[in-house]
This record gives sequence, structure tokens and C-alpha cells, in this order.
Amino acid sequence: MILSNVPKLRFGEFEGEWEKSTLKQLLNKLIDCEHKTAPYIESSKYYVIRTNNVKDGRLHYGDMKYTTEAGFNEWTKRDVPSIGDILFTREAPAGESCLVPKNKMICLGQRMVSLKPNLKKVKSSFLLWYLQSNIGRKKIQNFIIGTTVTRINIKDIYRVNISFSTLTEQEKIATFLTSIDKKTEQLTQKKTLLESYKKGVMQKIFSQELRFKRDDGGVFEDWEEKKLGDIAIFSKGKGISKSDIIENGKIECIRYGELYTHYNETISDIKSSTNLDIENLILSQYNDVIIPASGETQIDIATASCVLKDNIALSGDLNIIRTNENGVFLSYYLNSFKRFDIARLAQGVSVVHLYTSQLKQLKLNLPQMEEQQKISNFLTSIDQKITQTTQQIEAMKSFKKGLLQQMFV
Repeated sequence: MILSNVPKLRFGEFEGEWEKSTLKQLLNKLIDCEHKTAPYIESSKYYVIRTNNVKDGRLHYGDMKYTTEAGFNEWTKRDVPSIGDILFTREAPAGESCLVPKNKMICLGQRMVSLKPNLKKVKSSFLLWYLQSNIGRKKIQNFIIGTTVTRINIKDIYRVNISFSTLTEQEKIATFLTSIDKKTEQLTQKKTLLESYKKGVMQKIFSQELRFKRDDGGVFEDWEEKKLGDIAIFSKGKGISKSDIIENGKIECIRYGELYTHYNETISDIKSSTNLDIENLILSQYNDVIIPASGETQIDIATASCVLKDNIALSGDLNIIRTNENGVFLSYYLNSFKRFDIARLAQGVSVVHLYTSQLKQLKLNLPQMEEQQKISNFLTSIDQKITQTTQQIEAMKSFKKGLLQQMFV
């Protein structure tokens, strides 16, 4: 016999169909917001949870509001959300959910409700994962109204259909998915620490507070002050509009906007390609440093990348710096220690421009080539770790997404 109400992916020790019920039948209570005039204060132990604080199964503390003890007592006359409850957004946006945080005194802002599960039927963590799954979100979506501002009525929250298994299976599913979330959090923290370390160590390196030594332990000579125009020749990219980008085109290319959105200090894996006539293009040489020639803000335009491939087509609105110095070192240096100096050179209001005549006057302090290489190798190794961690995070997110599509019904 083919069972219809079973998930595609299941732990081997469980079998049989899941039960079906409405959300109302699985709740002991639903607490609605008792919103009065909001006496918000700068900070306190009383948190006011609003719809923008709940997203992707988590409570986000950015832009958190707080209230007084009197405000808390006023807003929680009906009941106080407690550990094990699920916070649920009714509007703007509708259908987001998270667990009530531990050791927090919270009250519900406008358009928020708190769901108290009947723990004899359904575990809070399982129900939260169900509501976050593709299946759960689709069932909620059936009752959501509005487009620009989405909302769901309380009577329709009660009507959402839930399929659930035994408490033992619920526990195993929730524990497994939570472990994946914790691993993703750990990787995200690792990435944040690496990025913070990179920022701090670049400041020390380029201020010469931290110096590298020769392979034999000897000390490198002092850095020399030079103008960028003394160590490089300059040119501009050409053409390549967005409509010229072709998937699997014959010629790899870089458009200036991609320096803001896709690339960091080094470019080796090229995102875009085109089939434009190569005779009408400006091509890179290995070690070229590129900086946007125009952008929206002065600080954004101060973005440098070193191209580590020959014959990459470089679009218009790109300043090309060709030098015998180490281009990777130069990109890190310009992106960090010289970024505000470059920003001050840019001109314009609605559109900011950066000209080669200005870049030529930029003063630099440069070490010898051997020390430049050591610095670039060191910083590149940090970036490689950041990239590896980012890839691990994306892999975990993809794995979790696949599980959420198959572990519920």
C-alpha cells in the first residue's frame, strides 16, 4: 500500500503516515498584541518585538525597541509570551516566525501574535521548523492577502493545516535541523572573525606597525614615498554594456559595476563574458590594477582589484593601472590604507568621477618587491580562508534548504 501523507526524506526507524490537523487544534492558546500608545525608551530589560525583528526563523536584535515596566505590564495584560511559544508575524511581512528567546522579558508589538503549542501533540521546535519549511510556507501563503503589504487574519492562522508525526520523530527532526543551523552559525562567526582580523592586520601592515622580514631573518629597507604616477601607466577600459554580456561568450570580461558587487582585491575567476569583436576591446595584462572611473559615492569608487589573468576585456568606466610593482599588494594597499585618500580625489554629486590625472598624484609608501610579495601572499591566504568559509556556509544553507523541502509533508 502506498502511503500518501509521509515525507520524501525520513529517518529509517520511523514509518507510517503522519497525522493532519489545523493549527488551532495544535495550540493551547494564541496571544494577540494588546497594543497601546507605545512608550518606547532607549533601552531596558523589556523588549517590544515587532514584525521587522522576526525573519527566517530567528529573532533579530537590530532596530529593537524597548519599553518601560509600566508599558510591559500594560501590553501583557492578556498573557506574557513564554519560552516554548512561537512568535508569528501577521503583517508586513506576514508568516515569519521564531521561538521566544530565553531570559528575555518580551511583549508583542503591533501585528504580532504568540502561539502556545499543545506540547502533548507537537513540540515547539518541530512546529517552528514546519512553519519555516517550503511546505509550511506554502500552506501559510494560501491565507495571506495583499501584495505590497502582506497580512494574515487570526482566524486564518488557525486554519493553516499541519502534518505531524510522533513526538519522538518530531524531536529527532528538530534536533537534526537545529544542529545544521548551529554549524552554519559557527561558520558565520568564523567568517566574521577572519574579516575583522584581515581589517586589523592590514591597518598594522600598511602603517608599518607590523613589518615582515627577509627569509634569512634580515630586516627590509624602509618604505619609499612615491606618487602613483611615478610607478604606473594609465589607460581606460572600453565599451561592454549589460546587453553585451553573453553566457559562455568567447571573451571573458569585467564590467566596472562588478567591482562593487562581485570582486574583492584579486580577480582570477571571471564572472562575465561577451562575444564582442576583440579588435574593439581593451584587454588586461596579468597584474593590472583596476579602479572604477565613476560611481554613486566617493567611498564606493575607491575600490581596487588586481586582475590575475591576461586578455580579459575591461569595460568602459574602468581606470587601468599598469605597473611593475606587485599588483596584489597595491590593491590591498589602495583598498584599505589609501581608500579615503582616493575618495577625496573623486568629484561629482549625483555621479562621482575619478580621473587618471587625479590618481597619478596619489602619494604612496612602498616597500621593496620582496616585502610586497610577502605581504600579498599573507593577505591572500586570509582571503582564501574567508572564501573557503563562505563556500562552506553556502553549502550548509543549500543542504538545509533541500532538507526543508523533503522532511515535511
